[in-house]
Amino acid sequence: MSRLAAFSGPGRWLSEMVRKNYYLAAISVECLFSAFRSKSWAQPVRQRLVRQILFGGVEAIPFTVFSGAIFGVVLAINSFKWLEFTGRIDFLGPALSLLLIREAAPFFSSVIIIAASASAITTEMATMRVKGEIDLIESQGINLIQFLVMPRAVGLAIAGVGLATSFVASAFLASAVGIAWIGSIPPGPFFDSIFSSLGLADFVNLIGRSAITAFLMGGICCFEGLSVRGSSTVVPQAVTRGMLRSIAATLVISAIFGILTYM
Repeated sequence: MSRLAAFSGPGRWLSEMVRKNYYLAAISVECLFSAFRSKSWAQPVRQRLVRQILFGGVEAIPFTVFSGAIFGVVLAINSFKWLEFTGRIDFLGPALSLLLIREAAPFFSSVIIIAASASAITTEMATMRVKGEIDLIESQGINLIQFLVMPRAVGLAIAGVGLATSFVASAFLASAVGIAWIGSIPPGPFFDSIFSSLGLADFVNLIGRSAITAFLMGGICCFEGLSVRGSSTVVPQAVTRGMLRSIAATLVISAIFGILTYM
């Protein structure tokens, strides 16, 4: 009995994780199919989509540009010094494009979305559930996935791509200034070396990682918020779960794209 009791805890945890991932996959698939049906985009749904893009993407652009500029300068200066030391300064453009487009931009855009939107979406959904607003919507025969989850997931996906692109643009511009200052490399040859090193895999990583990760975040946060039961004291717990699972999704998607890209 003691051995059974020792394994019962991990078994329940594993069963709960499988159940949650199954529901998340089902929600994501339904959101994806609903997004390609024109009748799904009624006016209230379109309004939620626009608000999500505004709150999750447009309002985060100033901080994204600031973060990209700081990161671009630091990365460019360090890369230049190391490559100058090894005598391979001609690798500067390809190295920066690889690090910024494939790795840094999708990751930072996901982190910014987690900080700016994940907690807000989970709190909103959990509060609506606790107050009985979700039950009222369901009693009217409205599809929760189509009405609440889909516009938020699609909106975050669009915002994720936009933030990643803004991060890359600001990082490259700032790195060009930094390199011109410390390395006496004109912006023209610097950008030529970057653009000549870009390939299809870079754009697939930038768009795919940022869009898929943000899309899954929308489903995760809505699922955690809609799953709460009880009083308002359970809302912070749902927010914590939503943010942690969003971070886990970011890491998993990054690992998958990394493996597929470098195989």
